[in-house]
Amino acid sequence: MTRRIALRLAGVALALALAAAAPARAQSTMYQPVRVDLTAYVGYASADATSWGFGAALEAKYHATDHLAAGLRFEGAGFITQDVTVGTGADTSVEQGARASSAFLAKADWYFGTSTTRPFVGLGLGYYRIGAGSQSIGGGGTVVQTAAAFRGFGFCPQVGVNFGAFRLAATYHVVGGGDMTVVTQAEGAPATEVKLAKNWFAFEIGGTIGGRRL
Repeated sequence: MTRRIALRLAGVALALALAAAAPARAQSTMYQPVRVDLTAYVGYASADATSWGFGAALEAKYHATDHLAAGLRFEGAGFITQDVTVGTGADTSVEQGARASSAFLAKADWYFGTSTTRPFVGLGLGYYRIGAGSQSIGGGGTVVQTAAAFRGFGFCPQVGVNFGAFRLAATYHVVGGGDMTVVTQAEGAPATEVKLAKNWFAFEIGGTIGGRRL
């Protein structure tokens, strides 16, 4: 149900953006109407257990005006979470296995100026899925509860620059819902809750096919 609602909201947002800009497209002659942005990125997520990862994104968009491009964004990434020491006076460490994340978003970019090199701001809205990964614990502790996989709605503000067919961007993914946690208990110590990173920052680098200045 959550996935259906998220996808519907993303579709409505995209339809509204295109419908509002359709009349202006007839007067837009400086850029090719269709563009595809392909990027790879390094991701960083901060929580009790910090995560690092790599991902890739594909954006297919339509130039509704010379400044507005709207369409869809698909992406996937993998993250490795650092080990965390828990417990009072106990040498107990929790290791979180690799986690995968994916997203399906409606996306719109606003470009400043009409030159070949243009800064832009963007916003994506849609559905996210984050895998739970596996946990292991050392030092005499036991895992009481593991983190479940997460699925839900989120958004990603973005800033960047297009240098013709070359693209740089910084994106922050904000995923709604509760925290992803692992609850552990070291021998002779109270239970400890470790929060796993769910939101993440990404530095993207890639290229653009189409959408060029005529």
